[in-house]
Amino acid sequence: MKETWQNKLENKIKKYLAGYTACHDFYHLDRVRDNAMRIAEDIECDKEVLEAAALLYDSGYKNNEHDDNNHHLHGMEIARIWLPEVGFPIKKIVDVIEAIRLHDNFHWEAKIGEKTEHIETKIIQDADRIDAIGAIGIARIAYYFGEKGYPIFLDQPVPQSDKIWLNHDLLDQIRRDPMKKYQNLNFSISKKIFKRRAEFLKKYYLELKKELEFHHGKSRKI
Repeated sequence: MKETWQNKLENKIKKYLAGYTACHDFYHLDRVRDNAMRIAEDIECDKEVLEAAALLYDSGYKNNEHDDNNHHLHGMEIARIWLPEVGFPIKKIVDVIEAIRLHDNFHWEAKIGEKTEHIETKIIQDADRIDAIGAIGIARIAYYFGEKGYPIFLDQPVPQSDKIWLNHDLLDQIRRDPMKKYQNLNFSISKKIFKRRAEFLKKYYLELKKELEFHHGKSRKI
């Protein structure tokens, strides 16, 4: 039986990202692919472009941690090399690269940056945001804070700032996450999935807040 480009690409990515940080490992890409395909069920788009883009869009983080703001550029280069190697349709590569280029073009909580009507990009944007919410989102952000040595709890909450990874605790990060991202989702099905996961995150935040304040004797108003 002839191996498909999907199998070849998946095997390449699994090998490349083996042992990599759980925030952006193969399983993250696999979940985003699942999310994207679910969102796209009733949307007219190119499913091959969508699947390839979902599997590659965050691959550029590896070996470029010092330049993570440009991870999309590194991912685009990986796509240019790997897609022809696995037998992906040549004429569609340009659309995969476009989806990778623009997947993070909006700030997660504000509509700034280059706008796009590229349908596969908009699906990837939503699929990515969904993987950052709910139980999975909590696990990923807790893993990230642990990797960086950031605190779970500080005596005083830090005012809202753009320096989201540098100046506050995990409790405050979980509180900040949900509905601003919800407003920037592109499709109604994405909002439905996101809202359900956001409800779980809110319950988890309240329980975590209660337990931390019980132990540390500090009460936060929010």
